[in-house]
Formats: sequence, C-alpha cells, structure tokens
Amino acid sequence: MIHLQKVVSDFNIKHHVKMKRSTRILDLTSEVGEVCKLTFSEDVGNYICNNKWEEELGDVLYSLLSLMNDLDIHCETALNNVLEKYKNRLEKQNSMSSNL
Repeated sequence: MIHLQKVVSDFNIKHHVKMKRSTRILDLTSEVGEVCKLTFSEDVGNYICNNKWEEELGDVLYSLLSLMNDLDIHCETALNNVLEKYKNRLEKQNSMSSNL
C-alpha cells in the first residue's frame, strides 16, 4: 500500500467511514462529474482557478483510493499494469485506445 492509500485508509478508520461498494462507486462518479462541470464551464469561457481544480481532483482521488482500499487493490500495481498495457497499445497501433 502506498503512502496515499494508507493516509486514506487511516482517515476512514479513524472517522468510521464505511460504505457499500455501490455507494463508493456512486461517490466516485459524482466527484468525476464535478470535474466535468469545471471542464464544461471552462469550455464556455469561464476561468477556473487552480484551487477549485485541486479541490475537485482531490475529491476524486480520495474517492478512488477509498474504493481501491475496499477492494484491496494496490494503486501503484494497478497504475504500472495500465501503463504497460498502454505502452503495448502504442507500440502496436500507435494509440492508447482499445477501440481500434
């Protein structure tokens, strides 16, 4: 478990934050939705300060790490695996997308 996952785990234990997996997924989805709102707001010409991006992306990170902790998935291992997958796709098809 990397340091950030431990920090989130310790916080959740200390504050008795326990959720069903479906609730964790809804929470993560909601937080990603907040990031989407910022993007759309920028697309129509509004300025979004870095503090707001940091806050919303921090919410996404917390939600994601909480879910990964609940599933006993180590984020560093998951990231290394996906980077290897993307590297292979780029070498084979010059794209990270699986839709080609």
